[in-house]
Amino acid sequence: MQFRKKNRMRKVYFRLCGVALLLLNSGVFLTSCSDDVNTIGTGIIGDGNFETEKADFEVYAYNRKLNGVQTNGLPLYQLGTYNDPIYGKTEASIISQLGMPNTTVFGTSGGDNERVKTVYLHIPFFSKVKEGEEEVNESGTPVARQFEIDSVYGNKTATFKLKVEEFTYYLRDLDPDNDFDQQEYFSNNEELSSHVGMVLLDDETTINDREILIRKEDDPETDEDEAEEVEERLSPRIRMELNPDFFQQILDNEGGDVFATRSNFQEFIKGLRFSISESSSDILMLLDWNNAYIEVVYAYESKGSSEGSATEEEEDSFTMSLAAFSVSSANGVRAKVNNVINIMQNDPYPAEIADQFDTGVNASNLYLKGGAGTVVELSLFDEDREGETLANIREKHWVINDASLTFYVDREKLDAYHVGEEPSRVYVYNLENNKVLADVELDYSTNPDKNLSKLIYGGVLEEEDDRGIKYRIRLTEHIDRVVNKDSTNVRLGLALTSDINSTVNVSAQDKDGETSLHIPESAVITPLSTILYGNDVEDESQRDKRLKLEIYYTEID
Repeated sequence: MQFRKKNRMRKVYFRLCGVALLLLNSGVFLTSCSDDVNTIGTGIIGDGNFETEKADFEVYAYNRKLNGVQTNGLPLYQLGTYNDPIYGKTEASIISQLGMPNTTVFGTSGGDNERVKTVYLHIPFFSKVKEGEEEVNESGTPVARQFEIDSVYGNKTATFKLKVEEFTYYLRDLDPDNDFDQQEYFSNNEELSSHVGMVLLDDETTINDREILIRKEDDPETDEDEAEEVEERLSPRIRMELNPDFFQQILDNEGGDVFATRSNFQEFIKGLRFSISESSSDILMLLDWNNAYIEVVYAYESKGSSEGSATEEEEDSFTMSLAAFSVSSANGVRAKVNNVINIMQNDPYPAEIADQFDTGVNASNLYLKGGAGTVVELSLFDEDREGETLANIREKHWVINDASLTFYVDREKLDAYHVGEEPSRVYVYNLENNKVLADVELDYSTNPDKNLSKLIYGGVLEEEDDRGIKYRIRLTEHIDRVVNKDSTNVRLGLALTSDINSTVNVSAQDKDGETSLHIPESAVITPLSTILYGNDVEDESQRDKRLKLEIYYTEID
């Protein structure tokens, strides 16, 4: 069938139709394209008029190892030990500032002699109530419901010691050496962990998937037993008592300058350090730090209203958040304050893995690891990205109907390493100038499961028999802009993602410690890893799985 000029309008219809078919078929993109393939290296083959053609192009891929990643301001934090079957062990600890108390007036008017009685640490897990769980049993007695706890890796039944220590180094919010942008703190800054003082907790615990019932105190002046009534239900969490002596200094400074500003308070109490030790087996928890807090219960003497009446001991409480939050910096940029930092200590990678990074060689395998792990740098069409191949395509003025990258899992290597859980999604982004690709911005498809949003863009792991086979990412709009709208053919980055809806990138240090890279923060908060086939696949039996850019196009005279 010959195309005429009006067929450019048909190109628009084709792409929209493809999107509709994608959504209707749960991720299967259907087209009526011919099976003819032109493999193009340094030139364009064929100049006939076809309704649809397909061409494969070279992709140059380079493994990059990260020396450290920015970890302050993340949406969640890792705590514990994860033993990756490919890359080895990672130990994660957390340093967190404390928010100011939600009140700076302790007791009531006329109260005196405030004394800390009990301090509770609250760090929730990500969890949801199991289907069918009821708040009361058949006799009407309140019961603790069972929850499904998410984002815990390793042995969920492991016992471990949680250690909480006073942190003694002041963490500033803004960087005066960088136009007062947000101060960046990196995962490999292990020296920070040496700034510790009083031990507030060092005790054994385990994960409990039952909610915590906080009961009312019994009133001895009534016939009812109020202690049987539930005052509050708390989702599963780490809830442990901290040394009350450390927090007495807050009450002792009531009315002082330490409460004048948040900075004053955080100069006064600089923060806490959290770490895990002596676990019965490896366990790594991704914790809901945005809802973590410390609850301080204290007693005070309350004087009666009449002259000469006796004093009575009363109780009250206040809380201090552990979460980071956003404020506007001096230059108008939103910055995260109340710093929380993940320190990640990686064991050296095994030699056969370590030798694959920063070689400058087009890789036969792509090594991806979350946390302070790795990223893959991609160049499309030409090694220098603006070479002869791309120039020839631009001269043809192709109508780009569909363009995609397919990353095949190296099953042989993953099975040899006995990899269990695989990353559910990968993400390709603009590595050159830290911007989101057009295909991500223009994909408005949503799903209650955050891992299934933006299905048009893709990147979701496709499986057979519960084993990962490939990830496919659609770059149609990006390639169209590069080919037809003179957009720069930028370097692309390939990383894992734990949340496709999060497109925020953070700074990353290269092998020399320079902050020359950016990676998605959603890659930092996953400990998982994988191995994919690259472009330069040596095994001839696996050549059909090599990485390439596939383009369906229409050439119009």
